[in-house]
Amino acid sequence: MRKLCAIILFSCFILLLTFIHVEADCEGSLFADNSTYSKNLNSLFSSLASNVISNDGFYNTSTGEGINKVYGLALCGRGYEKQACVNCLEQAIQESQEMCPNRMKFFNWTTRDSDNASCLVRYANHSVFAKLELFPRTLSENPLIIEEPKSLTLFRREWEALTNLTMQSATSAPENSSAVLKFYSVVRAEFTEFPNVYMMMQCTPDILSSECNKCLSLCVLNFQNNNWGAQGGAGRLPSCYFRLEFYPFVGSSENMTRVSMINRASTLPQEDTKLKPGYDKKGKKIRNGTIVIIVVPTVISLFVFVGLIIIFGQRRKFYIKECSDSEEQSMLRYGMRMILSATNDFSPENKLGRGGFGTVYKGILPNGQEIAVKRLVSGSGQGSTEFKNEVSLLRRLEHKNLVKLLGFCSEGNEKILVYELVPNSSLDHFIFDEEKRALLTWEVRRKIIEGIARGLLYLHEDSQLKIIHRDLKASNILLDAELNPKIADFGTARMFDTDETRAETRRIAGTRDDKW
Repeated sequence: MRKLCAIILFSCFILLLTFIHVEADCEGSLFADNSTYSKNLNSLFSSLASNVISNDGFYNTSTGEGINKVYGLALCGRGYEKQACVNCLEQAIQESQEMCPNRMKFFNWTTRDSDNASCLVRYANHSVFAKLELFPRTLSENPLIIEEPKSLTLFRREWEALTNLTMQSATSAPENSSAVLKFYSVVRAEFTEFPNVYMMMQCTPDILSSECNKCLSLCVLNFQNNNWGAQGGAGRLPSCYFRLEFYPFVGSSENMTRVSMINRASTLPQEDTKLKPGYDKKGKKIRNGTIVIIVVPTVISLFVFVGLIIIFGQRRKFYIKECSDSEEQSMLRYGMRMILSATNDFSPENKLGRGGFGTVYKGILPNGQEIAVKRLVSGSGQGSTEFKNEVSLLRRLEHKNLVKLLGFCSEGNEKILVYELVPNSSLDHFIFDEEKRALLTWEVRRKIIEGIARGLLYLHEDSQLKIIHRDLKASNILLDAELNPKIADFGTARMFDTDETRAETRRIAGTRDDKW
């Protein structure tokens, strides 16, 4: 009866996968339905599938000019039929409009089992061709897990060998290969306890082999950290795709390599090939000697682990330093090398805007996290004062309606603040833009007003400090992906004692918004 239930559940799962193999992620700013960006995006969609077919399965393009320019990229999987490719791309485009409406950035690796086709659709308001993208990361998993008496120790050894083999094959692009044949590999392997294990890896053909290796490594690591122990699943980044299953799937029969991982794991001790629950097969309790064998290596491993943490902490100081104020509150201090790497040497393409005391750039940390980097004007006395003030205050505050300060950099004349990236810029961009203003419905406006009020209430009453912002205006209200407000720019803010109700100032704080 138990076996029958397992078979039924597994069959239902396979049937579900037959119809749904979609994992997408949308991000970036919002655009209005009738905006120029929307029209350019629809224009790009109208010819995308036909252009992919006429260009041997891979195509990149752009439509429009200036801030309304749309960049697109699409790919059909290996061994595709032309109509199947068209159907898959049209499905992916439809899903983009259903799953991520009015978003400026989107990527979707999807499979269409009914046509035996797989494809990628990706678009953004910036160039995506020949640029490695490692964020955002999406996952899907098989609900079935590897259970006793199967050995996860043995499975891991064989899985790592298969991963290395597949990745090496995928990143070794043959000379003069077509786009869909480049950076692709699928392997069917025989494991000791699983006769059929299928693994597929693929990168977009516009990136370098080294970049493909980096992308797949991160994709596999993300899968391993979050889905380890599952009998399959997939990991997706904008630039690459990884899938593991214990059954054939779309694309797994095209140019497939068949290997055995058994000999590659033959050095494993025999006693590690089964998971032991504490008693042996005869029901006898584990002996004290066995306990010693388990405990001693564990203690040694713990000491080694602590030692590695100390060593790593010392090395990390080259990149990120920690400083503390008199109240022993700490914050990350980023090295200038990391800031330059994240912003591509303050590239004009990464420029988000400019304020009274500095310029803001978009950056990406090595872990894939997107950040906003505010570079204050060098040699500005008031800018230096605001820098110290903002670091001193924001390190002590945390609220969903306040922008989060991640850290800072202070080297030589450089004064830099590192924030979380808020994708929809500031409120004034919506108020004074006719197209974006259409997104500010009464419901959205009420949500923004309430969020600002909650942030101010926190500053005035609920935080451990009493803080008056003194420069609240539309350009200092940032909007996240869901148009939730975040109060920013605390350079001129002032802290009061909790029982203080009035104070005098010697100068006018803040600046007037000229648009008002």
